[in-house]
Amino acid sequence: MAFLLALGLVGCGIDIAPSSEVSSLRVFGVQKDRPYARPGEEVTLRMLWADGSKNVGRPIQRLWLAGCVNPPADLYAGCLASFGSLAADPTGAALPPGVAIGQDDTFTFKLPEDIVASHARSPDPSQPAFGTSFVFFAACAGTLGFSPTGRGGFPLECRGPDGSLLGADDFVAGFSQIFAYEELRNENPTVTGFELNGRAVTPDCIDAACLGLDTQAPDCDASPELCVAACEKDGDPKCTEIPFRAVVAPSSVEADGLAALRGRSLTEQIWANYYADRGSLTSAVKLVNDATTGFNDSNPTELLAPRVPGPLRLWAVVHDNRGGTAWARLTITVK
Repeated sequence: MAFLLALGLVGCGIDIAPSSEVSSLRVFGVQKDRPYARPGEEVTLRMLWADGSKNVGRPIQRLWLAGCVNPPADLYAGCLASFGSLAADPTGAALPPGVAIGQDDTFTFKLPEDIVASHARSPDPSQPAFGTSFVFFAACAGTLGFSPTGRGGFPLECRGPDGSLLGADDFVAGFSQIFAYEELRNENPTVTGFELNGRAVTPDCIDAACLGLDTQAPDCDASPELCVAACEKDGDPKCTEIPFRAVVAPSSVEADGLAALRGRSLTEQIWANYYADRGSLTSAVKLVNDATTGFNDSNPTELLAPRVPGPLRLWAVVHDNRGGTAWARLTITVK
């Protein structure tokens, strides 16, 4: 699974924007090609991000850091010792054994052959042997570096031109936890498209195709289904609600293998997080599949259009409760 850390949020009295609003640097999710991996396998991770700040086109550094395996109590904070020497060598020229670094939207690393064998067995006999590896990631509108102290146990930091630590609007960081098993597998959910205002529409991109993709506003004469009217209330609840949802393939819902080992017949839990860079959404998250009641095919959020005409980007990031992730993007025109 992937977790975002609000390392820049300090103090009190902060106005926090809705989670669906993209008005600053945002990382929406990390996708692993093998959410459950095997010992010795390579795992490829992808980071979906966007910069919704007013400084359009500013350079954004991305960084990946792998090499923390089976930390104490399986907690990410126990990884700091694994990367301590990097603070003294910010170039990463002499990496500690097992540590790997990447600097792009995509990153591949290899799990140790003994990741399962070296992990302490659980006293619960229904828990299969496993190992875990943490990969840290960050996006920074400044200069990324290794932290000698690690705020909150996190080994990366982002500094501005004056050397000051940048906050949450300019620095997004987190970690992705990969579980390794000898037999269990998990595949990512499958997003096939979108529905907008009750009509099937073609997304800009799905999964890897979304990385680094430019925005092209649809032509309303050629694609009227991708155009919505502006609202003078600018995203206010009084604006007309425009239903919008990601279409997830029911065939991609899997049985929960861990639950089966405990004698329970459950499917995985799947939900969709939604984001918009203008206007607003009535709900930031929608349930797609419940572990017991099954698939939910009627689950749209609603878009409340902005006042200013022009392109508007919408994202859906679909997660399952076992570390699987998929996403898609749709650009529409506000007229």
